[in-house]
Amino acid sequence: MDDMTRSNVPMIDLTAALDPSSLAWWIEYSYSEHVAAISALLTRFQAFANVTANGIQDDFIAGHAADFARDLKQASAALDETRTRIKKPVLHAQRMIDGEAKKITDQVTAAVREVETRVTAYLRAKEVAARAAAEAEAARLQAEAELLLVEALQTGNPVEEESLDEIMNAASNADELANAKALELTRTRGVGGALTALKDNWVAELVDITKVPTVYLQLNDSVVKAAIKSGVRDIPGIRIWNDAKAFVR
Repeated sequence: MDDMTRSNVPMIDLTAALDPSSLAWWIEYSYSEHVAAISALLTRFQAFANVTANGIQDDFIAGHAADFARDLKQASAALDETRTRIKKPVLHAQRMIDGEAKKITDQVTAAVREVETRVTAYLRAKEVAARAAAEAEAARLQAEAELLLVEALQTGNPVEEESLDEIMNAASNADELANAKALELTRTRGVGGALTALKDNWVAELVDITKVPTVYLQLNDSVVKAAIKSGVRDIPGIRIWNDAKAFVR
């Protein structure tokens, strides 16, 4: 590599910058104040849990509990704010790395999709042709077997059972092939070793919801919640009750 080429190589070493041992120390340092504050709050929580083991008995304790819950929330929010701030440059770098890779990968994905679409079209045609050929062969062999039986009846000569069995077995095999899975009829291997074939992919499309059995219907939870929020209190088949909870702010 000459000097000119070397000068165009970016000199950013993310592996060194994100060395786990150094990173762990940096994270510990960045969170140290939060760890101390939250540790003190959790010590207070143990005392609170002991004092209120039998529940809160009056407004005075309830007020202190609300203050304490607010302090806990604020400490958690402060930690999250620091986490977001120190992670922002790393997240930005990650998005740049992923974004550039995605631009390239999207082109490959589009090419793969087009190749597989064309392969699928070919294999579907191959399946149709293979089934038709197998059905025709089964019909031909069946007709041949029937012709042997007719000739035997007309001439009075016995049918050669070995020949008849051979024809009937071949007809049975052809019939099985005509009804084989698409995978068996379309299996194709490339020179490079890649294997392709049609794979069953059953899908469903709603045609008439009034005819769909109830076992396949699902309650629309978001619609129910929106109705309750708007004031609806009675929906047949659904129990609605007020599960009020305290808020702290």
